[in-house]
Amino acid sequence: MTSNQFWEIIAFFGTIVVFIPIFYKLKVNPLLAFICAGVVLGPHMLGLIRDVKVADDIGELGLLFLMFSIGLDLSFRRFKIMRFYIFGYGLAQFFITAFVFGAVSFLLGKTVHECIIIGSGLAMSSTAVASRLMKAMGKLHAPSGRASIGILLLQDLSIIPLMLLLPRLATADTTLGADIGDMMLKSVGAVTLIIVIGRMLMKPLFRAVVDTQSSEAFTALIFLVFLGTAWTTNTAGLSISLGAFLGGMLIAETDFVHEVEAEISSISSLLLGVFFLSVGMMVDVEYALSHIPQILLLTVLVMTAKFIITYFIERKLGLSHEGAVTSAVFLCQAGEFGFIIFNMASANFGLLSQKTANQLQVVIALSMVLTPFVSNFVLRRFGEWSRNMDKKNGSQASDEVVLDENMPQDHVVLIGYSDVGQTAARLMVRNGIRFFVVDDKLTSIEKAQKNNRPCLFGNASKERILRATNIEGAKAVVITMKDAVVALHILKMVRQISALVPVFVRCDDVTHWAEFTTAGATGIISQSQECGIRMGLATILALGGKEQEIRDAASVMRQENTINVQLPTA
Repeated sequence: MTSNQFWEIIAFFGTIVVFIPIFYKLKVNPLLAFICAGVVLGPHMLGLIRDVKVADDIGELGLLFLMFSIGLDLSFRRFKIMRFYIFGYGLAQFFITAFVFGAVSFLLGKTVHECIIIGSGLAMSSTAVASRLMKAMGKLHAPSGRASIGILLLQDLSIIPLMLLLPRLATADTTLGADIGDMMLKSVGAVTLIIVIGRMLMKPLFRAVVDTQSSEAFTALIFLVFLGTAWTTNTAGLSISLGAFLGGMLIAETDFVHEVEAEISSISSLLLGVFFLSVGMMVDVEYALSHIPQILLLTVLVMTAKFIITYFIERKLGLSHEGAVTSAVFLCQAGEFGFIIFNMASANFGLLSQKTANQLQVVIALSMVLTPFVSNFVLRRFGEWSRNMDKKNGSQASDEVVLDENMPQDHVVLIGYSDVGQTAARLMVRNGIRFFVVDDKLTSIEKAQKNNRPCLFGNASKERILRATNIEGAKAVVITMKDAVVALHILKMVRQISALVPVFVRCDDVTHWAEFTTAGATGIISQSQECGIRMGLATILALGGKEQEIRDAASVMRQENTINVQLPTA
């Protein structure tokens, strides 16, 4: 590594360290910090990173991880459940928006090919920006969130045929229609083959690796699936993004999807950040500064048009006024895939002029930066207007949030399904208490499934796994792990997520009780001491002791051995 390359790496991380806290303070999506860092570091501004090709290559890997992550969120079962949102809301939004922008481009003198590219690129919204906004505002599982996710998924799926279409548009061949037909048949055949073979191999592969209890082997398998499916589609002449997406979908069909998401969350976030960094490097700052009025006007027109189109489509398809406004403002920006489409069209195939590509890329970047501020302003104003109308009409304020039926609610999170966990589960079943099992041992999960217990495979010491169990909506958490160190770590992670949920912990070693108390355990139960109480109770009863007095004494001892500490304040 040369000193210049070493300096570029230092400049990259230094800029990120500066920008992310600023964006955090502004409560703006931190991924936008990478775009701004790319603008600052790139060739159009400071030029601190000159080897843009390296950033592009890493950014392409980040794009593949984004498609892989999208696949993890879209199992075939979820795809079936959300088919109306994807193929109803999604198709309508994409084609109508693309047609409107394409028609306007045609009126401005663009060619048909340019209109297709411009319309398709601007029809895209940013999955990274919109999904984080929905999550931050608690709308992810509301009707507006479902509609938005369906539209975003259709857009994400459409990037694959668009990337396949671009080289076909670049050829002036009159057999374009036949070529597209052949391409679609080839695509369907390759995808079907990957899905059939993948579904046969995926579960046995993961089962064999999980049985080894090796985190290194588990991570290696994730990359094997990720890169293997990408290589397969590339060999078949298809997009590697399609392969990465299919790899995610295949894993989503297994019981290991949450553990996979937790395993790759940090590296995928960093690689996705580098993708946005490479996006920022594409932005021509000099062009943007010399055309400020034009750029601002185009950005406002694009965001307004997308808001209006999305709103009316969703209203026509049955979404409420409030839900349509919320979804439309989340999706009003242009998206990161637009950068890919416009860059490929101009740099690789010459379908767009560099000036047009620069202009559109600046519009995309600005719309992504403005969306958090616009959404906060619009939803706040809309909320005030709704409350005023409710007061005027004498009705109660509407609540648009609807929880996901697949997410457990008002349940007990039972961490560990060994003998102790199974006993606790049987007692809760007999008393009509709903619970959700979490364990990182495949044999335990198989027992839970055999007993028809709702369960999730994953390491509960990881925050992402705990959040998948909806700790915030739980009535209590029961930690049955024998290892006190592991149990303590899980307790601390639970308390980071929720300060108020009751947590009961198994701890056989009394030397750790003070640590559990300090960490916020509601109750600490010792298996060995409970065994001693039961044995003493049985012995004294056998020797003729009075049953009620002995049971009262045992009850007092149990209270002494279960430390009920005051819950920490929120």
